[in-house]
Amino acid sequence: MFVVLQSFGEHGRELITPEVGLRLLEMLGDLGSEMEHGVQAATPQQKLLQRTVFKILPLENANGRKLVELGQLCERKNGRGVDPNRNWDAHWGFKESDYDPAEEYPGAAPFSEPETALLLALTNAFRQHVWLNMHSGMEALFMPYDHLAEIPEGPGAQASLRILQQLNTLHCGGRCAVGSGGKSVGYLAHGTATDYMYDVAGVPMSFTWEIFGDLKADFSDCFKMFNPIDQATVEATVANWAAAILSLVELLPNHPDIAAMNLTPVAKVAATGSNQTAALAMTASKLGAEERESDPALAAGGKDTQAHHDDAVHGGRNDAMLQLTGEIKESASEHYDLDGSVHENVLQGQMLHASDMPGFSWLYLLPVTILLLLGFLLKRARTDRTPWLRMRQRMV
Repeated sequence: MFVVLQSFGEHGRELITPEVGLRLLEMLGDLGSEMEHGVQAATPQQKLLQRTVFKILPLENANGRKLVELGQLCERKNGRGVDPNRNWDAHWGFKESDYDPAEEYPGAAPFSEPETALLLALTNAFRQHVWLNMHSGMEALFMPYDHLAEIPEGPGAQASLRILQQLNTLHCGGRCAVGSGGKSVGYLAHGTATDYMYDVAGVPMSFTWEIFGDLKADFSDCFKMFNPIDQATVEATVANWAAAILSLVELLPNHPDIAAMNLTPVAKVAATGSNQTAALAMTASKLGAEERESDPALAAGGKDTQAHHDDAVHGGRNDAMLQLTGEIKESASEHYDLDGSVHENVLQGQMLHASDMPGFSWLYLLPVTILLLLGFLLKRARTDRTPWLRMRQRMV
């Protein structure tokens, strides 16, 4: 039996990726119907699919998506101002020199966000063989590591690399960057889901796929940069990458670590490693309860007020999508907080205003400003040879 956990729509502005998740669900439904009704003899692919469990989260970051639909087309973070793909307990909180809080704020602690808490619970429950995190912004097939410019050592990592190379030929025409995300994407990323899945959860095949990117688009045109803008390209992209997931399943038996995978629950592994954190016990439903307790209007209004509030914030589609996974029995709105106000207040509380510093003089800022300006100009000059690397926007 193979277990595959997949997440789509981790970043709000990457509108194309949830469409792939929905298309995959349609394809699996059609294949299941054909096998159930005996339309034709089972193919090798269908026989393999009968031994495969898919756990599909078609829209991970519902509140970030909502902000994009309301016009914030460059927003990638969740509704609390946190990047879900920096909120995992794998080298969490480390900041590179090009760290941009507007793009990749990691949150107050690992698993502080409802999206990552939900996925952690699914990981602990299913102990998957494959983790697939689908993004857009370029064409790439990434494996660990994101926080290092290298891939792991050993035959298992080499097998994963060969599988990605095969998929590059089959579904990307050889165009995709293949290998370590930290080496190929142009920057190092810390606290990512794929690094956590590989290093902490022990998932042997942990991948991040980047399925579309217009590198000629202006860096301020996020819709065009991260998403196809015509129907033909949308359809071709969605159909191709949904089929690529089925191709990945066909290649699973070729991986040496799959059959030998230790199915020890992830929570036990995490408890003995560097991941000793109270966040492991922070479930998505607990976050939802904390939201209601902290909002007097919700607490006083009871269930009817909560339901009305959730419908206004999340819309009806998110509940249906999360319930498609089959594991979340309660309303998906239990798992999401409201907006960016929490993050904003935290930042306001932590800021040290220059005017509050003892002996402060505004004249002190002049030489500092000049040095910062010179540093910015020198850094820009060094990166002008590769304009896509200096974009404000992150992909992974």
